[in-house]
Amino acid sequence: MLTREEFLKYLRGALNHLYDDPGYLRRSPLATLLGVADRFDAPAALRRILIEAIESLEPMGDEPPQSPAWQIYGALYYRYVQQLSRQQVADQLGISVRQLSRWQRAALETLTDVLWEQFDLERKLSESVEGPLEQGPMVAPTVDEELAWLKEVPPEAPVDLHQMLLAVLERIQPLATQYGVHLEITALEDLPYLAVHQLALKQILLNLISVAIHQVPGGTITISGKRLPQEVEIEIRCAGGHPGVAPVANNDQASVEMAYYLVNMCRGKLDLSIDQGKFDARLTIPALEQLPVLVIDDNVDTLRLLQRYTSNTRYHLIGTDDPNQVLTLVERFSPRIIVLDVMMPQVDGWELLALLKQHPLTHHIPIIVCTILPQEELADSLGADGYIRKPVKRQAFLAALDRLAGRREPVSR
Repeated sequence: MLTREEFLKYLRGALNHLYDDPGYLRRSPLATLLGVADRFDAPAALRRILIEAIESLEPMGDEPPQSPAWQIYGALYYRYVQQLSRQQVADQLGISVRQLSRWQRAALETLTDVLWEQFDLERKLSESVEGPLEQGPMVAPTVDEELAWLKEVPPEAPVDLHQMLLAVLERIQPLATQYGVHLEITALEDLPYLAVHQLALKQILLNLISVAIHQVPGGTITISGKRLPQEVEIEIRCAGGHPGVAPVANNDQASVEMAYYLVNMCRGKLDLSIDQGKFDARLTIPALEQLPVLVIDDNVDTLRLLQRYTSNTRYHLIGTDDPNQVLTLVERFSPRIIVLDVMMPQVDGWELLALLKQHPLTHHIPIIVCTILPQEELADSLGADGYIRKPVKRQAFLAALDRLAGRREPVSR
């Protein structure tokens, strides 16, 4: 029978290979114990289970920052979910590396308790003494589960729209030929790279163009791109054709629904007009590093973490651990958003917030207070436009930036 120490060993191994080796996760005994070994997406399913179990340990907002609950959660979240080094995790938690080792052991024990109870492992292991470990019931992943990585994982690299469209048209050309449709690309010069997952954008375009082909057999589909202030608009238009010559595919509605879903996951926008013989789509995708964001935090590891969060997104992060440099950096970079830590040794962050809200250079810039303190109401009363409680998660950070990115600046300063 599997011992608790063996389970801890398997758990530690899976966490150490959470992102870098899908084969390891697929072969891990945890995949069998937690009922996902036979799924086609076993590595992703196991990864989701472990991350969700860690996130379930996040303390309530009124828990003191230095409490054991926060230390346990931070030891797991920063080390395994955020993949920080041991030194970086220790710095983030304000403890030594030696102390972190003790907290990590306690954290793994706590995580084991969560999984042990959630998956009823005591019963499963007792029933499998004479045979292989019993697997849980097979449940097909939902769309949200299957595609959660689009929000959780940063894009691997910026996307060149022209190269992307060439690849998409090559892939879909046989279908276009079958329906007698001519495909052409126009007006793609001087466009910025896109802050989007390449695979997601490719599937969005394949879905939309395949539906367009069904609408205009014998016609022409033109794809163009246009630079917007912070995004790129991709337009797919149809002309000519013989409506009704070819039957509309039964799965066109499903293709459109999936396109909308993927666009939303990629923080884009889709406007679509479709009818027999007519098709007009306008797809808006965030452009890469078009929006400067100034972050003031005395913890350089936090600055590095937020830099990772905004990598290959539409945000260009400028970080400083010196609050006295704020106005100089504002003049130099004209940030669209300021993210401010209020627990800094050099200055009182609350006073700095009040100053920035009154200064002619910064009074119009939205400010997000990012702190370990449970003081959202205070931040709001002092004029903050947003609040994020540390430890910061990537999705929450980008969502906060997204909420403020659409605000228009006053014309004058």
